Amino acid sequence: MHRMIAVGLALAAALLACAPATLHAETVVKPLRDDDVVARVNGTPIYRKSVRDVVQGILAVQETAPDPATIGQLADEALDSLISLELLYQESQARNIKVSEPAIDEEIARNRGQFPSPQAFDAALKAKGMSVADLRHDTRKTMSVNRLLESTVWKDLRVTPAQIKDLYEQNKQEFKHPAQIRASHILIRVPQGASAADRSAAKQGAAQLLDRLKAGGDFAQLARERSQDPGSAAVGGDLGYLAKGDMDETFEQAAFALAPGQLSGIVSTPYGFDIIKVTERRDEGFAPLSEVEDRIREVLLKRARQQREADFVAELRKKAQVELVDKGR
Repeated sequence: MHRMIAVGLALAAALLACAPATLHAETVVKPLRDDDVVARVNGTPIYRKSVRDVVQGILAVQETAPDPATIGQLADEALDSLISLELLYQESQARNIKVSEPAIDEEIARNRGQFPSPQAFDAALKAKGMSVADLRHDTRKTMSVNRLLESTVWKDLRVTPAQIKDLYEQNKQEFKHPAQIRASHILIRVPQGASAADRSAAKQGAAQLLDRLKAGGDFAQLARERSQDPGSAAVGGDLGYLAKGDMDETFEQAAFALAPGQLSGIVSTPYGFDIIKVTERRDEGFAPLSEVEDRIREVLLKRARQQREADFVAELRKKAQVELVDKGR
């Protein structure tokens, strides 16, 4: 399906950060001249600026500069996506799909929260030539399209266990893994530039935790209570399966030296002081289906959503009047 249309078209952050989801078919700097229009969808114009914004957003996240032919292709795809978005929006309005003002407020607030400050958000909005009214319009439009897709196009979409198993068997090499350990840790964090006294206090705190663990303390519970790694503390310190090269070298050396069930001593890393426990080792091989089925399900759901969306847009386009004025390159 067109890369610009998905349920995750959360508008403001992607738009203002020039990410690939950048979409705003009607936000332009006025006044407009007729040659600013690159297409009309049932009479509604799509402007050259919108196409350029989408292309610039894609280019902003690419590591290398594309050649002119690629840029031209991106422009074609961007215009096609904007046409599809407009078709979906018009259909959402024909079906009387409503988005409340509080819902728009919440979505804008969520995106504003992804910026370091309100001033940064306002500056990004200004840089895109958008007013708050423009942003609210675009947010309403995107949310309307998402609700249409969720309530109609993707309704009752299911993935069967047989489909999951088939994809797993057909792509088994993708699930091959090197030798791994499964490890948990408790981190007592030491900020960069900390004083010797602060480092000593942090190490002493780690030593006290290690004593409690050696005395039979529950590792997962202590990790939830005391670990200062927000990414793993909530799950009892579990880091999942790790291969060599996945971790800091000091952490890796200590962890791979442990047998399942064994505790490390206090390990000093660039992040602070760690206590590590290895819960499992496994040789090079293939991840079992039970371990990857959730990932496979998401892949299959995404494919199915894209296909249904493509079919739905194709039907809308058959009934629409789409006029291509200019490709906007």
